Amino acid sequence: MPNSNNRNTLVFTHIANGDKLAFNTLFSEYYKELCEFAFRIIGSKELSEEIVADVFAHIWIKRKELNITISLKAYLYKSTKNMTISYIRKKKNNTIPLDDILPFHESIAENPESNILKKERIVAYENILSIIPNKSRIIFKMHRIDSLKYREIADILNISQKTVEKHMGKALKILRNYNAESIIGVITFLLFL
Repeated sequence: MPNSNNRNTLVFTHIANGDKLAFNTLFSEYYKELCEFAFRIIGSKELSEEIVADVFAHIWIKRKELNITISLKAYLYKSTKNMTISYIRKKKNNTIPLDDILPFHESIAENPESNILKKERIVAYENILSIIPNKSRIIFKMHRIDSLKYREIADILNISQKTVEKHMGKALKILRNYNAESIIGVITFLLFL
């Protein structure tokens, strides 16, 4: 089974050579999760989609000049983070809380009952995560929801891997000390979202 870094390197090599199919594959694979990541920073679904589209447009335009030295996934997340922060700075809008907004997910519920249950799970999930300090909460979500490795999170946030581990440990300790019924709510939310 090929290593994901080798696969991503190969995909990016194809993109650098102008392969539109490889570019579309990369776009399809990462677009939604990058939009969710940008949304947690900026709080607007439309702006998140626009920013991620700009990230991919930049990659296509600069494909022959780019030299990616980290994993492609980490590069995409870091580019999205940088472009989102750049947008915030341009708009002089530093009042948006980084991570106090519900993550957006397409509704897959088929009836009103399941919509209500899903909303209850989201509220329970956000209530529990709200007790975790902001930086630790961001790292927790990047690891548990975005499935990023500690090394990738460290690259994206420009911090050491030990700092990522410290924040994850802090988040997990807080969650362990929280009542068990609420923790089951978080697990249920993550499983059935």
